[in-house]
Amino acid sequence: MKVRDVRLTDGVAKSVRVIGKGNKERLVPLPEAFFGQVFGYWLSEKPKEDFVFAKKQGGKAPGAHAVRAYLRRLIGRAWIDKEVTPHKLRHTCTTRLLEAGAELVDIQALLGHVDLSTTQIYSRE
Repeated sequence: MKVRDVRLTDGVAKSVRVIGKGNKERLVPLPEAFFGQVFGYWLSEKPKEDFVFAKKQGGKAPGAHAVRAYLRRLIGRAWIDKEVTPHKLRHTCTTRLLEAGAELVDIQALLGHVDLSTTQIYSRE
């Protein structure tokens, strides 16, 4: 994710443009609790072509292996003894959105599913 992919409104980070599986583009809203103003201010000082999560300015984006290793470290620090993967996090987030009353078609757009039946799988598990 590059700095230019984060949508700022009045200095507040509101959403992120993500290119996912199958080269599908989606706009992921950021909750207000995501310290949007601080994050937005921090990003406004960065070059638009920089990667947000690079270790140093102008550096490369972390690869999938590095992200999974970071996730494993966070899980260990949180004393979670279950297997957690990026896909399980995606599934949990979707389930919580459904439980909170989000509309299935909105979740479909968020996940980038073409067919609503793919999204409906989350409502049955």
